[in-house]
Amino acid sequence: MADLSLFLLTCAWGSTFLLVKNATATTSVFPFLAVRFGIAAAVLGAVWLWRRDRPTPGLWRDGLLLGLAMLAGFAFQTLGLVHTTPSRSAFITGMCVLVVPFLGRFLYQRAVPASSWVGVLLATAGLVALYRDAISAAVQWGDLLTAACALAYSFQIVWTGEFSRRHPLTLLTLVQVGVTFVGSALLIPLEPVRFGAGGPFWASILFMALAMTAGAFFVMNWAQRHTTAVRAALIYSLEPVTASLFSWYFGGEVMSANHLLGGALIVLGVLTGEVGGAVLGRLRPVSAP
Repeated sequence: MADLSLFLLTCAWGSTFLLVKNATATTSVFPFLAVRFGIAAAVLGAVWLWRRDRPTPGLWRDGLLLGLAMLAGFAFQTLGLVHTTPSRSAFITGMCVLVVPFLGRFLYQRAVPASSWVGVLLATAGLVALYRDAISAAVQWGDLLTAACALAYSFQIVWTGEFSRRHPLTLLTLVQVGVTFVGSALLIPLEPVRFGAGGPFWASILFMALAMTAGAFFVMNWAQRHTTAVRAALIYSLEPVTASLFSWYFGGEVMSANHLLGGALIVLGVLTGEVGGAVLGRLRPVSAP
């Protein structure tokens, strides 16, 4: 049941790249994010009022750090999607899991396994393959913004691993989402305000706010308590694949040979870095004298 939940969540995440791309065609980035995270914060606030979880020591500091990382990640990713394609955004965003071991080494003195180095090399080769296509300067700028998003998400992943067990899940998630909402609202004056309308537009916003923001954190934390890191990493690595399939089938995006090769190498790099590291971590205690 846990693996099925993660698989369905990953498939749903893949659809959001195309939905955000379409939404930002008529809506400014920061108003879009403010509404999305405002709705999610309201729902989480209602859950917290029902549960009445009490703040734990360090909650506000940890929630602030997680919220700032998430704000940077979503802001850079959404701004990048204005200029690049959903599939390219998904593949580059997926590289965040390769950065996590190196951030762990820098921030918390954790060893970097050899599999992470191999994964980085494969993912770098994938980026080179992606850039063999003739792309415009605007797409290159969008990809650069998405790379900044991947770095921000890497901090979020590292800090989630450090902080999530210290605090009540509902309250920590509420603080994190609330910080992202406030930050997005404060950034609205930085760009001309445009906001879409219509049933499909609001349906996509509600889907991303309720399912992909408020609900996704609960599913992730619950499911990873009932499955292994190797199985979870295998499932998460499917997100760029599902994003490309959604973008190709529903969005009409054309996939060149270099595009497919680059995406495959990035996914292989993610699998090598994450799954290889998890396997080595499980084997090391067994082989110790």
